[in-house]
Amino acid sequence: MFTSNLVHAENHNIDQVIDLNALTPEEIYRFDPNYLWIEPGDTIRFLNSTGNHTVTSINGMWPKGAPLVKIEHKSVANVTFDIPGIYGFKCKVHGRHGMYALIVVGSPDSNINDLEFSNIGKLGREVFENLLKRMKKEMAKR
Repeated sequence: MFTSNLVHAENHNIDQVIDLNALTPEEIYRFDPNYLWIEPGDTIRFLNSTGNHTVTSINGMWPKGAPLVKIEHKSVANVTFDIPGIYGFKCKVHGRHGMYALIVVGSPDSNINDLEFSNIGKLGREVFENLLKRMKKEMAKR
């Protein structure tokens, strides 16, 4: 009898939303969800990188050795994350409105002490401070 210890990779979706009924710019332009904790080998399907929406890696918020992501003009794009760490994304057009996302792959330890926020403005830093607080609460439960 053969049994496999292989872990099956999961697929996750992140949508890019423009909600014209929202009350604040942060709610109008957003990644949904804007935070995920996944395992190495999992894939994220980014939806609706069309029009002015993009998915763009943020320098200083990316694990060493992980390939950068730049998605434009695609209704669907799949990205598999193999290297553990913290990944920061923005929409290069709507980042000024707070359109950022944080993904933790496996363990955040590889780059948690190396995160650099100089490539994003005040609103971006506020968004990431909140996302990192959420991550630290989840870390305490793991």
